[in-house]
Amino acid sequence: MATLRNDFYSKFKDGDIPNHRDFVEIFDNFVHRKDDKADFQMVETGTDNEHYITPALLKAAFQNAGIISGNSYVPIKEFQDNFSGASITLDQSPIEDSVKVYKNGQLLAETDDYQLNYGTGTITFSAPISNRNIEINYWSKNADTESNDPNIDPILGSLSVPYKENFNQETFNDDEIILKEIPVKDSVRIYKNGQLLREGIGKDYAVDYNNGVITFSAVISDRNIEVDYWYKSSVTLSDLELNTKYVDLTTAQTIGGNKTFTEEVEAQNFIKTGGTSNQYLMADGSVSTSTGSDYDAGHSPFNTSATGYQKFSNGLILQWAFLSSGSTTYNFPLAWPQRACSIVLSTHRSSSGNKGFNHVHDISQTSYGAIIDGQYGYMFAIGY
Repeated sequence: MATLRNDFYSKFKDGDIPNHRDFVEIFDNFVHRKDDKADFQMVETGTDNEHYITPALLKAAFQNAGIISGNSYVPIKEFQDNFSGASITLDQSPIEDSVKVYKNGQLLAETDDYQLNYGTGTITFSAPISNRNIEINYWSKNADTESNDPNIDPILGSLSVPYKENFNQETFNDDEIILKEIPVKDSVRIYKNGQLLREGIGKDYAVDYNNGVITFSAVISDRNIEVDYWYKSSVTLSDLELNTKYVDLTTAQTIGGNKTFTEEVEAQNFIKTGGTSNQYLMADGSVSTSTGSDYDAGHSPFNTSATGYQKFSNGLILQWAFLSSGSTTYNFPLAWPQRACSIVLSTHRSSSGNKGFNHVHDISQTSYGAIIDGQYGYMFAIGY
């Protein structure tokens, strides 16, 4: 447990003599510039909480975020059998801090054993190499995101996860391993008693990346085997697990809860669950098969004989008609879905007449009888 600075101050007051344990405690609480510095592998695994990260490493971690997420980068393996020379130029531009170089299965140290120009992808060895097997593992930008080529394994849009499987020398005796997950192409590394094995036909092992099967060139027994690889997660950027908080442009999604929109919402159409394309979604959540103009007060249907109706989105309907007979049965301009609530008659005349005896009778959803005090009149009704 770290000691607070004020507690240290009390050990070095005037006249106090710090003892050996006090100095040990001081050194244990200091962060050592070299011993306590994290490396990129610690960032990859994400399990260490005892080391510090320099700004340069933090930058590399951000640049390599695609390696961890699997969205932007892919792993690459390159082999040079019986290599002799002083330098190698990689096929792709490597991502910073992702390169690992092996000579006959032994991991070489950057700076001490070789120098790497990330701009050109050129590896220059500290001393010429003669007749050694060289393997280079690194990550590069994912240049092919939609290829159907089975030899190319684009992982754009998928989250990838690092994984490790270990097999004990006392129990493992086989020439085949079936991995628990399907590995991302070229991400497999196999160590036998800590020695990196070589992948490829005619070498130490071959990988069926479609089925996650590793086949060794010979049976291995009495050896510790470690298999490191990356695999595609079942979660993708368009997966509903990620879309519980974010709405994308194409995925079918279910959005719950009350939503408040501060601006207008535009769409070609809204179709209620279980509804059809010829139905209109009403404000109360119900649906209607009426045309849109029925609910537009500016497009009320009527004709030159002053007969028509107007629907409202809440279901209320207004109807009116010109009456051309003093006593007859008329059809409503529109059949009431339910019923008429109120009908008013008025007489139209050019001279005075009786006091008026306008009334209706025999009202149904489709018709009504009208008696008016004159030859002509008007009808106005409210219903739903």
